[in-house]
Amino acid sequence: MKIARLAILGVSLAAGLLVARMVLSTGPEPVAEPVVAEQEVEKDEVLVADRDIALGTAVHDGDMRWAEWPRDLAPANAILRSMRPDAIGEIAGRIAKAPVYAGEPLREERLINSDRGFMSSILPKGKRAIAVSVEALTAAGGFILPGDKVDVILTRQSGSRGSNSFMSETILQNVRVLAIDTTTAGEQDEKALPPGQTATLELLPAQAEVVAQASQLGTISLVLRSVEDSADDAETDEIGGGVNFVKFGVSGQMQTQR
Repeated sequence: MKIARLAILGVSLAAGLLVARMVLSTGPEPVAEPVVAEQEVEKDEVLVADRDIALGTAVHDGDMRWAEWPRDLAPANAILRSMRPDAIGEIAGRIAKAPVYAGEPLREERLINSDRGFMSSILPKGKRAIAVSVEALTAAGGFILPGDKVDVILTRQSGSRGSNSFMSETILQNVRVLAIDTTTAGEQDEKALPPGQTATLELLPAQAEVVAQASQLGTISLVLRSVEDSADDAETDEIGGGVNFVKFGVSGQMQTQR
């Protein structure tokens, strides 16, 4: 009887060991990795600047390159290689009428293709260019560069002719310098230009009349403005009064308010 019990116990123990060994050898079931569906993005090549291109600089073949770009994210008016494969040859020789920075897509509206003079090509619609005589002392010591914004000051005699009494007044504010002598923003290689003899200003027609009259009355000085005060929509104080002049023997006044 005892032998039978020992035999049953031995069989049960062996069966338990066998089951345990099978469980340990099998291990946990592997977890299936999630399947990620890759969405195919349609791409194209966009014509971009390969280096910084300054205002007034001619664009050459080596200044441009094709860059891969998602078609749906391509900027408006960007030049796509699929649409214009010969665009580099077509655009070479055009002039930048606004700065273009390396890696920025090129847009046709920022390039000039004109057989007219360069200055008339970059001049915005409705504006006029007028050259005024300036000297080193009246041009911030030569540190006014093409592209800077300036105020225009007229200094003249305040009394009778020959008097040593002078007065100065600001006649225009926040106007752009297009060129110093014959150097434009796209042609300057140095950080500062030597003091020039003439400065070409970008003005409205009425402002050009003010400067033309003022240049006959006294000395024109240019006052350099801070970059933070040089935005196109920068707030400026209203300037009262005007420039007195004589035309055909009749005294008049040219208003200097902006």
